[in-house]
Amino acid sequence: MEQELNILAYNNGNQITVGIYSVLTIILFFIALRVARFSQGTHIAGKVIYSIFGVMTGFFILDVQSYRHFWNDVTATYLAKARDNGIELSTFAANWVEQSGLSGNDIVTRGLFNDMPILAFVILFLVIVLGTIWGPKINFGNDS
Repeated sequence: MEQELNILAYNNGNQITVGIYSVLTIILFFIALRVARFSQGTHIAGKVIYSIFGVMTGFFILDVQSYRHFWNDVTATYLAKARDNGIELSTFAANWVEQSGLSGNDIVTRGLFNDMPILAFVILFLVIVLGTIWGPKINFGNDS
């Protein structure tokens, strides 16, 4: 039971870190939208730099969110390995291992495209940011 709690505590700590970085991605998201809005009248070099910033923000969002799945899969493999070594797991941990479909011998890899709703969100974000930067000038109202 103690080993199971340690494994779940490590996962909890990793998910807290992902949560903190998720807050950073939200801040970067709004900064990228703001930069896109005010980049419409700039020269070509500025538009390229702002576009790179927008693409890097989208990549960062995908990267941070890929760790959610990665840590859950790592936790499942460690729990399965503990079960294989004869440690009795709680119902919660046993269900976690069952639902993951992973065993203690599996090698977990991290992928950027595990979460389709996040991928759709990032694509929509990139269309908005790049379309605002490179598209026709839009009058957003009072520019003061």
